[in-house]
Amino acid sequence: MIAHPKLPLTLSGLAALLALGAALTGIVHPPLYQYQPMTPDNLMPGTLSQDIISLAVSLALLACLRPLARSTSLRLWLIWLGLMGYLAYAYGIYVFETVINPLYLIYIAIFSLSIWAVISFFARADLALNAPGAPRRITAALFALLVAMFLMLWLSILIPAMQNQSAPVGATIFAFDLALILPLLSFAALMLWRRQRWGDVLALPLLVKAATLGLSVLIGTLIGPLWGLPLAIDEVGIYAVLTLLPAALIIPWYRNVNA
Repeated sequence: MIAHPKLPLTLSGLAALLALGAALTGIVHPPLYQYQPMTPDNLMPGTLSQDIISLAVSLALLACLRPLARSTSLRLWLIWLGLMGYLAYAYGIYVFETVINPLYLIYIAIFSLSIWAVISFFARADLALNAPGAPRRITAALFALLVAMFLMLWLSILIPAMQNQSAPVGATIFAFDLALILPLLSFAALMLWRRQRWGDVLALPLLVKAATLGLSVLIGTLIGPLWGLPLAIDEVGIYAVLTLLPAALIIPWYRNVNA
């Protein structure tokens, strides 16, 4: 359970409201992202799909505020943590990629509020939980697979770019993943394999974050033809699997967490 949840709930509520407004603005007015040269046409499908998922995540967070304020259960907070992780990641990319448009200060605010909401959660949470029937080994294998796949993919882009001394598009994603997300997935996989507490704590939030981010990339791939990009069926299949696998594990983890 979490003692004195007012601060993390207030911060996350503010972040969700700002993200809701920012996402709606981007969906209604896509040229917002083309006021500056950082968002060429080939990145617009991913940008729009991120707004769609950010809209859904924001609504889910706002819907969770009252139940979280009244609940003594940790498992709903773990879902909340995964959703906040998505917001921090998504808008952190906008911040560090300097997507300079009329909403840039709002992107900074969403990123900052999300980070501080997560910090305030860990400062207040009692993370003693029990998940007796949770699929630890399957989840650990999935996390290890994600680490291996994205490590190879990002290095295959970064190494030639380093040799050519040319910055790849979306370099912030590589930095976030290689410095933060992939090490965190590796740590969670190891803890789950060893059946240690931090594996149980991190599993549900990381599954939520992986499913939401995977769905964002999948939608971006599907709507690519609207910007003249070819529809790659193999990529659609890969992203669908990367979305469905973590999504399928969310329910058994949620049901098995007793806290």
